[in-house]
Amino acid sequence: MKPILNLIIIILAFSSCQFASSQSGEAQTPEKINERFFDLYASKGPGEALDYAFSTNAWMDKNQTSDVKVKLNEFTEQLGNYHGKEAISKRSVGENLLLYTFLIKYDRQAIRYMFIYYKPNNKWQVQKFQYDVNLETELIEAASAYRLNENLPCN
Repeated sequence: MKPILNLIIIILAFSSCQFASSQSGEAQTPEKINERFFDLYASKGPGEALDYAFSTNAWMDKNQTSDVKVKLNEFTEQLGNYHGKEAISKRSVGENLLLYTFLIKYDRQAIRYMFIYYKPNNKWQVQKFQYDVNLETELIEAASAYRLNENLPCN
């Protein structure tokens, strides 16, 4: 009876390890990373969310990620309350390099977050994270007369 009980315990342990590894592999798509990032962002703040995002890439420089985290925390504290996000765009170069852009809404103004994801083999990782507040400038630039269709050559 004891050998059968040991066998059952081994089988259960193995199957739970298999389930856990399949779950973690599933969670490593850019969409799942984005979802988890923004869940953490809303519940625990930018620092925790960035820790999670940067943890997907073993090659990230810890000093640089720490600097980004500190600067972003200090900056967002000046913007008031967080009011959610909007997806702006998704672009790709091939199948293994993706750019996701989000509008992050605060009381004072919006911020743009850009995530570049890279899949060198079989696992997605955050390759680069960047934020800026140049959205208004770019919006005004996009509406400039020389950008309008009727002002393009050959029209």
